[in-house]
Amino acid sequence: MKRPDGKTIAVIIALLFVLLSGAISVGVVLHGIHSLSDENTVSVSREIEEARAERAEQKKEKKTEKTTTETKSTNRKNTKAEKKKAESKEAKTKDEPTTSEKTARTKKSTAKTTETKKTTKKTTKKTTNKTTVKADGSKVIYLTFDDGPGPYTDKLLGILDEYDVKATFFVTGVYSKYQGCIAKEAKAGHAVGVHSYSHEYSEIYQSESAYWADFNRMNEIVKQQTGKPTTLLRFPGGSSNTVSRKYNEGIMTRLTKQAKERGLTYVDWNVYDGDAGETTSSEQVYKNIIRGVQHQKKSIVLCHDVKSYTVNAMPKALQWCLDHGYTFEVLTPGGFTVHHDVNN
Repeated sequence: MKRPDGKTIAVIIALLFVLLSGAISVGVVLHGIHSLSDENTVSVSREIEEARAERAEQKKEKKTEKTTTETKSTNRKNTKAEKKKAESKEAKTKDEPTTSEKTARTKKSTAKTTETKKTTKKTTKKTTNKTTVKADGSKVIYLTFDDGPGPYTDKLLGILDEYDVKATFFVTGVYSKYQGCIAKEAKAGHAVGVHSYSHEYSEIYQSESAYWADFNRMNEIVKQQTGKPTTLLRFPGGSSNTVSRKYNEGIMTRLTKQAKERGLTYVDWNVYDGDAGETTSSEQVYKNIIRGVQHQKKSIVLCHDVKSYTVNAMPKALQWCLDHGYTFEVLTPGGFTVHHDVNN
C-alpha cells in the first residue's frame, strides 16, 4: 500500500475540519432551535397560566359581586319587612283602644244588650197578644187566684205581665212573708179581694161574728198593702160549700145576705181548673181551663197561685185564650159576678 503524502493528509485534515465545523454549526442551530422551542413553550405556558389566573380572578370578582348584590337585596327585603312589621305594629297600637275607651265600649255594649232585652220583651208581648181570632169583647175571662200570696205568686205576676193579662187575687194571711206581693198585684193593675185571713173552716164558720172578724183582719192587711180596703170577697169553699154545716147550720145563707147588706160583692166561679185536689198536672190544668171557657161567654176561672203546677200551666193557657179571641178583665165591685146555689 502506498503511504499518503503530505498534501493528501492536508486535504484530509481540511475535509475533516470542514465536516467538523458543519457538524458544530448544525448542533448549534439545533440547540438554538431547541432553546427557542423551550422558550416558546415556557412563554405559552405562562400565558395560559396568566389567562387562567385572570379568568379565575374575574370569576371570583363576579361571584363576590353576586354575593354582595344578593346580600344587599336580602338586606333590603329584611329592612322592608321590618319596616312593614313596625308600621303594622304601630297601626295596631293606634287602633287598640285605651283602658278608658274599653270601659266606654263595655258600658255601651251593656246598655245595648239591656235595650235589646227590653225590646225583645216588648216584641214578645206584641207577638203573644197577636190573636188568631180577633177579640171583639164577646168572650171574656176573669182569671182568679185564691189562697195566696205564696212562694209562686211573684213568678205568676211575671207571666201575667209578659202576656199583658190582668187577673183578680183573693188573698189570705196564710203565708205572711209573702204579703208584699199584694202591693205588687195592685200596682200591676190586678184586682185584690179578701178570701180569708186564716182559711180555717172550723174557725171562720163557727159564727157570723167569727167570720167577719177574720174578714176584717185580712182586709186591714189589704189596706196596708194597697192603700185602701176592698169590697170584693170570696168565701172559703165558695157560697155553696157544705162543710160549714159541720160548724154552724145555715151560716152561709146568713153570711151571703149580710155581705150584700155591707155593700160587698162576693164572687164564686163557673170554670174550675181542678188544681185543689183533682190534679197536679200542668197539662191537665191547661186542658180544664180551655175546655171550661169554651162553654161560657163570660168565664170566672178558679185557680190557686200557691200551686206550682197551676202557675206553670199559665203560659200555655193564656196563649191559647189570646189566640182564640178571648179578652181578659178584672172583677170590680158591683160588676159582673157568679153566684152558686147556697147549700147551707
